[in-house]
Amino acid sequence: MKIDFSQKAYQRLEALAEYIYQQSGSKKTTVSYVKKLRQYIIETLNHFPQAGRPSEELAPNTRKLVYQGFSIIYRISDERIEILTIYRENLY
Repeated sequence: MKIDFSQKAYQRLEALAEYIYQQSGSKKTTVSYVKKLRQYIIETLNHFPQAGRPSEELAPNTRKLVYQGFSIIYRISDERIEILTIYRENLY
């Protein structure tokens, strides 16, 4: 199944990268963390699309997957999985 990141999800990844860089001061740490997050999303949802819990309170037909305190909101359709947004409660 194809996994697509929405424009908002990409914007959130960029904001997350900026935050990590501000906190760590390390480009290597920032790149590594964002890469691991993306890998986790892609590998988990490729093998287990239903891994996230239903998240109807956020939007219709969505699921929520969590990675190290970050919530990944996604929607499954017949042909693809769309990552709608990524956030951390205390960050945004």
